[in-house]
Amino acid sequence: MLSTLKLAVVGHANVGKTSLLRTLIRNSHFGHVSDRPGTTRHVESITLPLDHNQSIVFYDTPGLEDSLALYDYINHLFPANAKLDGIDRLTLFLQSPEAENAFNQEAKVIRQILNSDASIYVIDVREPVLAKYHDELAILSNSDKPILAVLNFIADNDQNEKEWKSLLSRIGIHAIIRFDAVFPSLDGEERLYHSLALLVEPAKKILDNWLDKIAQIRDSRNQTANWIIAETLVDVTAFYEMAKLDDKKAITAMQNKVRKREQIVINELLKLYQFDSTQESEESLPLIKGRYKADLFNVDALKAMGIHLTKGFVSGATIGASIDLATGGLSLGSATLIGAAMGSLMQTAKHYGARMRYHLSGYSKLSVDDVIICFLSLRLIRLKESLNHRSHADTSPVRLSKLDKTDWEKGVLPNCLKVARRYSHWSTLNKGTKRNDKKRQSTIRNVAQQL
Repeated sequence: MLSTLKLAVVGHANVGKTSLLRTLIRNSHFGHVSDRPGTTRHVESITLPLDHNQSIVFYDTPGLEDSLALYDYINHLFPANAKLDGIDRLTLFLQSPEAENAFNQEAKVIRQILNSDASIYVIDVREPVLAKYHDELAILSNSDKPILAVLNFIADNDQNEKEWKSLLSRIGIHAIIRFDAVFPSLDGEERLYHSLALLVEPAKKILDNWLDKIAQIRDSRNQTANWIIAETLVDVTAFYEMAKLDDKKAITAMQNKVRKREQIVINELLKLYQFDSTQESEESLPLIKGRYKADLFNVDALKAMGIHLTKGFVSGATIGASIDLATGGLSLGSATLIGAAMGSLMQTAKHYGARMRYHLSGYSKLSVDDVIICFLSLRLIRLKESLNHRSHADTSPVRLSKLDKTDWEKGVLPNCLKVARRYSHWSTLNKGTKRNDKKRQSTIRNVAQQL
């Protein structure tokens, strides 16, 4: 019974072999991707461990750069009447001096194919079908290994798919699948592995095992992402500062704390999905590097999206803060009890303690406005959804879909999140944070489930 499936990913230089692997193994850091030919110079492998001591090993091979000369060399290497099959011819070529010299790159590829269970031949369908590709496929088909042809970059309008399918059929390769490494379809990966299972029947259990694990990984990452986002929302909701309304320094400091907290969660999500932080988009992700067009506290940007702030929004200061002038149901005005007995005032002050004294001294409790938290939550959810469906071969900046105005009209904080307003020690942005508070953890769990 087969316990390890070895797959050689082969093809001409710059057809997207490494990009395909990044997509299949969900790791944007694997190998090197460049527009320059010959980026991959050596065989690189990565092992995907599975249950029941099974595994899949992918081998990223160098590009076949000189197939025309290699085809002629192999044909002239043996007498015309020599009764040698394809494997014999490839084996003798590997033993020849040129396998270590002029055709060193090609020899690495052929050697890996012979040591694998199957090959994945990657094709850039944008390329015209040239003679070098015919010779390349003729050489590879000499092995006794099954070959699955992957038509890459099918999302591009300029392609020669029909011509490529014709060439593959002439060579005798009929297992073909359309799979764009950068923009794969939702079921593309499943179809690819099912095609491999038909070619390598003993590997069916391994491939089914891997497909199950993919589903588990996807579900686990989604749940972890929801928890990360939920904890951020609790942090921001429970965050407050006591400050005077005209204290712009305090307001700016509060804004920056929230921005930094948002940056942290973005970095955590990118890391969770194994994407590089350099793929942050200046247009779509907020961040704190002077990218004010998507800033949480840019009033003009919020208005342009139809976001209506509450009356408690600090005018001109763009803090997005609900000014809590009411404590325990008493507004600041009524708490001063103008005309009331001094005894009553003292009892009220004693009951509300430091918070009331702050109010009586001209301070107010500033907390982040509900609509800003809704804005933050929607952005983070859109980011999560984007990363869930994003290919790891995609090197373009992460872009989020536009938010619909109806999202804002329904933007109300759920009760399970609103409760965080009452517990300032739940926020890591406040002093004296109690991260392991059981009620805090329970609230984060509830918010995560609602996400």
